[in-house]
Amino acid sequence: MTERTAKLTRFSLLAAPVLLIVYGSVRLLVEGSREPGAPWIVGHFAFLGGVLFFGVVCEGLRRTVAASGGRARRRVAAVGAAAGLTGAAAAAAQAAIDLYVGFRAADKPEMKEIFARVQDVPGVLPAVYTVGPLFLYLGMITLLAGLKGPGVARSLVLFVLGTVAMATSLDLMPLGGLCYALAFAPLRRHVPGPRPSVGAVPVRVDSRTP
Repeated sequence: MTERTAKLTRFSLLAAPVLLIVYGSVRLLVEGSREPGAPWIVGHFAFLGGVLFFGVVCEGLRRTVAASGGRARRRVAAVGAAAGLTGAAAAAAQAAIDLYVGFRAADKPEMKEIFARVQDVPGVLPAVYTVGPLFLYLGMITLLAGLKGPGVARSLVLFVLGTVAMATSLDLMPLGGLCYALAFAPLRRHVPGPRPSVGAVPVRVDSRTP
């Protein structure tokens, strides 16, 4: 993992849950957040950013898990990352559709009408709304379960609790995002830095003058 990739992964571990908290808070607390308008747009841009950062987290955790074990662990990490990225793509498509509807609709009845037309397209509902996004959580649980080191068990438990909270009610998304933030905080230390070049020989610098 390069230093740039490690930094991006560490940043994404912070940004992904924070943006979900922003989205959940806007949805729960801001008037007009469930109809066309600025609150809907702001909230769904935060949601879109959050799931995109989750995609980065999945790939970063894959590299982290793979760096800490053998072939079997690398295979598990690959499966978890593939599932997580599939779910992140589905959730991002859902956010993009929601943004499109929010920009296009003039009022709530028109919003419902556009949503109905989009979701009537065969395959859209399971792929983007009901089944596809679930792979993000399954992939993340697989990746977290594959990590080794202090605090990873607590991170897995907190992630599951956050997921259960949001599955219970979208009104609990700020709580779920907080659980994710607490789960991810210690993981930033587990992200490996760049590996030294194979065969690299340290150079001795002699500061003595001739």
